[in-house]
Amino acid sequence: MKILLFPGAFQSVENYKHYEGVDIWLKSTPLKNFPFADYYIGHSAGSAFILANCALPTNSKFIFINPIVGKRGVFSIGFVWIKYLIGEGIAWKKIVPIENWLYGLKLAIRLLDVDFSVIIDKIPSENIVIIRGKNDHWICDEEAVKILKEKKIRCIEVNAGHDWDENIAQAVKDLLPVEKISAS
Repeated sequence: MKILLFPGAFQSVENYKHYEGVDIWLKSTPLKNFPFADYYIGHSAGSAFILANCALPTNSKFIFINPIVGKRGVFSIGFVWIKYLIGEGIAWKKIVPIENWLYGLKLAIRLLDVDFSVIIDKIPSENIVIIRGKNDHWICDEEAVKILKEKKIRCIEVNAGHDWDENIAQAVKDLLPVEKISAS
């Protein structure tokens, strides 16, 4: 069973213990020809990256954590990001090295053109699960959940904010097949 994780903006796969993934925020990572996966896990902007850059086999499962739902402009998401950094923050040790920031910023801006709520219509809704931190008032807020529920997408809310933590990790683990859980 192949599980592939795509990290949130400016973060590295190593922050997501127990998962193989693609360091999309490092300029040294080739961003083409991703391997097939039975499960694709995307955190925040990593979810948009999956939808924009990976072949979307209809038999694969998709777990999206606090995705950016809907198309957003640079200024609106920039304002949201500032509010997120002030409200929740992120540990500096989780951020990719500074030499990757300009590259990451360019990638993040390109991903803003990805309309998550439109592209997920190409995937059977039973193959998608959204995990949302109840305290994510910035990126995957209540309005985003409303849009997803209208599309009949299963949403699991956990006691967390936007960033990956032990509650989100447990929710992901609970969604994976038993043989993968015992190997983690």
